[in-house]
Amino acid sequence: MDLTHLLNAVITAAAPVVMRLPPLAPLGYLLAALLLLKISRAIYRRRRFRRAGIHLIDTMSGTEFEQRLAILFRRRGYRVAAIGQSGDFGGDLIVSKDGVRTVVQAKRWQGRVGVTAVQEVVAAKSMYGCTQAMVVTNSFFTRPAHTLATANGVELWDRPQLIRMLLATR
Repeated sequence: MDLTHLLNAVITAAAPVVMRLPPLAPLGYLLAALLLLKISRAIYRRRRFRRAGIHLIDTMSGTEFEQRLAILFRRRGYRVAAIGQSGDFGGDLIVSKDGVRTVVQAKRWQGRVGVTAVQEVVAAKSMYGCTQAMVVTNSFFTRPAHTLATANGVELWDRPQLIRMLLATR
């Protein structure tokens, strides 16, 4: 259901109620309409992210990719805390399950992800008191990134692994 259909459904359902409401100032109607629009956009966005596959992920911003990963991990039974922002010390999410805290670095990338992402998440692991570290990308990792990740016990999810996880949680 797209946003237009959703708004039409809300307006149709609300019409009998609106007819019985006392008259508001035009500014009140405008504020109510803006609030309804904001709520409907949030619902639409949440549904879109929940269903987003790899092709939609390829068009997302980095922040949207982090939000999509948070949904993925929640569906897999993890508690999720978003920490990604400027100055995030190399971590975007902290996911917890069965007493294990894992810091996740999300890389929505077009080229191959290199050693820098692995270095950042290794540093974030200590910074956030996590026992595990992971880098997730919609792309692929360079061979040196794989080597460094293996040496530091960092789990890497590349495009095929991400696709498998997306399909497994539908």
